[in-house]
Amino acid sequence: MTHFWLSGVDDGRVSDTSSFEDPLSPEVPPCQGETGGGGGSLESGFTGNSPSLWSVQQVHEFISTLPGCQDLAEDFQLQEIDGQALLLLKEEHLMTTMNMKLGPALKICARINLLKES
Repeated sequence: MTHFWLSGVDDGRVSDTSSFEDPLSPEVPPCQGETGGGGGSLESGFTGNSPSLWSVQQVHEFISTLPGCQDLAEDFQLQEIDGQALLLLKEEHLMTTMNMKLGPALKICARINLLKES
């Protein structure tokens, strides 16, 4: 990812800081409008069984536990997203089919990636 910053002087120049390496944080930010607080690790109730075996209801419950995503969980249920489908989702699916904004879609996909790794 390329990061840009504006210098303290407003001369219209933009500096490229793409060589700056941010360490990857193990925490994933909340979905919408929340500033943190417990949004970093997978919720303990969902780490016991394989996500690929989750029912539509279990996926709904998982999404509803993500900070700021309670309102989005119903969309997963309406689209009949079970565990197998959840693991196949990409940002494009969430943004086009489910009409999510990019930010929440990326954050949900980050959580899905954590599920795949665990």
